[in-house]
Amino acid sequence: MARRLGEHRAAGRGLLLTEDSVRWCTVLALESVGVSPDRLAIEVLTPALAGGKLDLTVDGSDGTVIELKYPRASRTGISPDTMTLGELIRDFLRVAVVDAADRWVVQVLQPELRRYLSRREELSWPTAVGQQLVLTRERLGTLRKTALDAIGVLPWHLPVTATCLVAHPVDVDLSLFAFRVDAPDVGSVPAPLAAAAPVQRRAAAGTGTGAPVRGGARAEVLAAVHDLVARSGRSEVTLAEVVDEMRRRGSAYAESTVRTMMSSHMCAQVHGPNIGSYDDLDRVGHGRYRLRQTS
Repeated sequence: MARRLGEHRAAGRGLLLTEDSVRWCTVLALESVGVSPDRLAIEVLTPALAGGKLDLTVDGSDGTVIELKYPRASRTGISPDTMTLGELIRDFLRVAVVDAADRWVVQVLQPELRRYLSRREELSWPTAVGQQLVLTRERLGTLRKTALDAIGVLPWHLPVTATCLVAHPVDVDLSLFAFRVDAPDVGSVPAPLAAAAPVQRRAAAGTGTGAPVRGGARAEVLAAVHDLVARSGRSEVTLAEVVDEMRRRGSAYAESTVRTMMSSHMCAQVHGPNIGSYDDLDRVGHGRYRLRQTS
């Protein structure tokens, strides 16, 4: 995998690589060691994730399950590190709740993000083969709300232990890490990490009145948009893509809530009474949005 990704970057295709590229390189690497294509499946639905999907499986969701992550550098001028941390952690929790024979988390990380993770002393993020990541309820409870919102409120098995079995450079910038996630303790009872976010209020632009907006829904939409941008390499997303992504992530919010959040409360071009002016997104066409650029 690392060699294939490095070849793409050396050929000048680095800016074109997305999370889907990482998945394709994974498929090719598995085939090179004898895993036939008929044993592989992508975007596999599983009840354990409340309708969410697994990135890649070998021999079905009860065989080997693999979650992949390739966080791209922010194009908005706003650091996504806290939210990205939650998304990285979520992959470990996701595979841990699936009743599979083998569980893997594969991450391709840039230097800035690796430095950020190394500073998270409460988590002791692994950087070398043989080191372990241990996720406990107490440790995760110290995370900021943005990270907790990205993790989500599905019933998780905790503690989760993962061992780094691969730490390999892709090139001078990127590094590939692969973690095998242990099966959860027999006696562990799955439970949400945090309660649903309370209703927050923010004054609507030019009105002085409060517009009720669920902070949890906004955070989930932003997390979904960041994931879509990272995987696709495109700066724009559609309403339908975000709705599908939130379903994949196991969100409990209705489609109508997501559409209202994006088209009204989070859209910089929409202001007025009873509209929460968060200005997170720019509308660039019918049903198409882009993360708002900051000066």
